[in-house]
Amino acid sequence: MHLYNAWLPSAVSDAARGEPSAFAGAVREARDAWRPSDPDSAYATLKWISVFDLFIKAKSDVAPEDVHALVELGLEIFHASQNKFVVQIKWGGLLVRLLKKHGKKISLVVQWRPLYDTLIRTHFKRNMGPEGWKVRQQHFETVTSLVRASRSLFPEGAAAEIWSEFRLLLENPWHNSAFEGVGFLRLFLPANSRNQDHFTIDWIAECLDIWGSVTNCNFWMFNGLPS
Repeated sequence: MHLYNAWLPSAVSDAARGEPSAFAGAVREARDAWRPSDPDSAYATLKWISVFDLFIKAKSDVAPEDVHALVELGLEIFHASQNKFVVQIKWGGLLVRLLKKHGKKISLVVQWRPLYDTLIRTHFKRNMGPEGWKVRQQHFETVTSLVRASRSLFPEGAAAEIWSEFRLLLENPWHNSAFEGVGFLRLFLPANSRNQDHFTIDWIAECLDIWGSVTNCNFWMFNGLPS
């Protein structure tokens, strides 16, 4: 039991002991509300997000396997809800909060590519919809926060894939694509234990060579790199 709950009056403390089973029940109800064959059923799951937030704020002791199941459900709904900004913002925000609180307690693999595809499809192509700038900005912040929160759960080999994906953007420091490459690497590149083998002496030397080419580039000097 969390220390805060241990300080509760005995009657309230006894009731708090039922929170793990209540959380598990809420996860099952949310799962039942989601029908993968009907993407619009994602809207029926939104009412459960405020319930899960209460468990987070109350510092409830919940079973890691139930958190695992909820994160898997949230990612499934998130990825199935392309162009449903409200759904992705709501579920993405909950996933960020869950991973920040319970990420070290669950054994889960999160793939980086679907998150990258969502980011590119929504914010780096000329497909502006009727949502408005504020909603799109909130969506962008949600997706990038979700990437940062789930980076430690990227699978083995993800660092090599991500480096290979964006390395070519760094070839020409005089081109604005270099800024884009640095931004994506900073956002996605994981440094978790599953990917430690990627960060070799040769990789560090390659990074230093790239950095050496930047220091003599006026393009970077005029775009935020301190002299």
